[in-house]
Amino acid sequence: MNNFDLKGLNDLIPYRDICKTNDEYMDKINNMPHIGLTTEALYVLTPDMSVLFTPKLRYYKNLVENEINIHINEASRLLEGDKTGELTKYILKKTREAVTTLVHNAMSHYNITSGNDIGWSNITSEKPTIVGFPSSVERTVYFHYLVAELFRCWLELQDRYIHVIDGEGYYDVLLLYTSLLNRYPDKEFQLMKNEGQGNLPQLTERPKLTTSAERFAKTVAPFGFTDLPLVKVLSPVQQGELIELIVRDACYAAAMLKYLNYYNRLKDLYSYNNKKIVEHCAKALKCSSSSYTKYFYSLETKETRTSYERHDAKKYLNNKQVEKDYKKIKDSTYTTSTS
Repeated sequence: MNNFDLKGLNDLIPYRDICKTNDEYMDKINNMPHIGLTTEALYVLTPDMSVLFTPKLRYYKNLVENEINIHINEASRLLEGDKTGELTKYILKKTREAVTTLVHNAMSHYNITSGNDIGWSNITSEKPTIVGFPSSVERTVYFHYLVAELFRCWLELQDRYIHVIDGEGYYDVLLLYTSLLNRYPDKEFQLMKNEGQGNLPQLTERPKLTTSAERFAKTVAPFGFTDLPLVKVLSPVQQGELIELIVRDACYAAAMLKYLNYYNRLKDLYSYNNKKIVEHCAKALKCSSSSYTKYFYSLETKETRTSYERHDAKKYLNNKQVEKDYKKIKDSTYTTSTS
């Protein structure tokens, strides 16, 4: 029985000598079957192969990649028929716990902390001082690769079933590295969303947002807010302007989110009913669900109800206010500070 504890990877942490010669490792690599994902990957790990400089490292790379893909495939197969979401929550929880434990075990095994990973700094410098590629250098490289693969496992399953956890405890690549390792991701093992899967703008290109806008952006990001056609065509700075506009008033936001077609995205891709849409948007805007319910359902009425004017979000659609505001942002030119 699969306990989803990634036990097979725990056995690979010590980086033992399996073969006596490089030729033997190459033979094993050539005869090892590659196990890919059975569905399209949401995340891709692209190693700088020059860092994986020995046959033994290449051999272990293939072993770890296969183990991770087996875990993801098995989880995906089991969760196809999960109607209640309880099994999904369980497997996601077990995967997160396993990844966290394995990262800590690997750090302990290789005596690596956020402050003493000097070997990696040397290896990845422009002029590394390495004599004869000692085994300690190999182990340092292996540790960094292993961590990247573990994070790929976490993120792949998290994003596949984000509709079950509703964005709670959502991590991106940067947050995983800073939270568990207290450092930035390795550029030598670049882990990012698969091209065409809705990559967010690079952090260096994104505008600085207010606290309310940051909360909104973080809550809607797992649901592909920036993949909405009307949002995707905007520059990162324009997207920031749009979000700042949305969070100023929840009633107005209800109309703008309808204009942007966000509600239909939640229904079509994540099977959200109206109740879940209201709860999700209220959370993103930090307003009460009862208030947002009134804003949301006012959009469904045929006529504006003047007796409930302060709860009437449809007026912003009827007078084309949201459309005008959107076009004003889209047609404006914003520049990103380079200071």
